Amino acid sequence: MSAPMKTHHTEIQIRAGEKVFQFTDVPTSKIKPILASLKDYSDEALPWRNFAAARIKAAGGESAHMVRSSREIAGMTQTELAKRLGMPQANVSQVETGRRSVGKTLAKRLAKIFNVDYRVFL
Repeated sequence: MSAPMKTHHTEIQIRAGEKVFQFTDVPTSKIKPILASLKDYSDEALPWRNFAAARIKAAGGESAHMVRSSREIAGMTQTELAKRLGMPQANVSQVETGRRSVGKTLAKRLAKIFNVDYRVFL
């Protein structure tokens, strides 16, 4: 008997004139037809960092952005994350604003909580 496969989800941002539509947790199976239909209009795919550049800069760096985004996607508060990490909430705030770096040890602890590769946070 085969086991169910885990589906990967992603974030989509569509800019239409002055409006920006952001969709999160979209299954990749739903994205393929959308991309196919838009292929006629543009065949240029830009790296995700280009789209998130302003948010990364505002967050204080890529590591800070990834920690905050992961926490928000998981629906956690800084206090909840701090309890799971066994550290003060102020330290989580410092990490999310780029005033405190994410070392390898912290990255591995975050990776366990959010079920991702630890290198995402470095």
